[in-house]
Amino acid sequence: MTSGEWDPAPNQDGFGESISSEAVSGDDVSIDDVLVVDEVVAPEVTPSPDAVLPVWEPTGNADVDGALDPLHALADTDVTQHVGVFEEVESALRATLNGLVAEDEASG
Repeated sequence: MTSGEWDPAPNQDGFGESISSEAVSGDDVSIDDVLVVDEVVAPEVTPSPDAVLPVWEPTGNADVDGALDPLHALADTDVTQHVGVFEEVESALRATLNGLVAEDEASG
């Protein structure tokens, strides 16, 4: 591309071509020379199941692992429900931590 040209990159579908600034600045430009796009359609990309990493690795503490279990279902739930799930997980983790602290204080 040279100076004064517009490149509608990426040009992967074969449509569009570079248009020099001289081509659009003259009197011979009409409304028919303008492309209007009503809708942009993006392809849906589904990741390979092999490419998706687990949310976490088990900690070995059954209470902690149980508290984190609801996170597995987030991908299948509406985003408006995520806050409630996060609050539930946070509450369960806080209760587990408080229980561990109480056990440590009682044995110490």
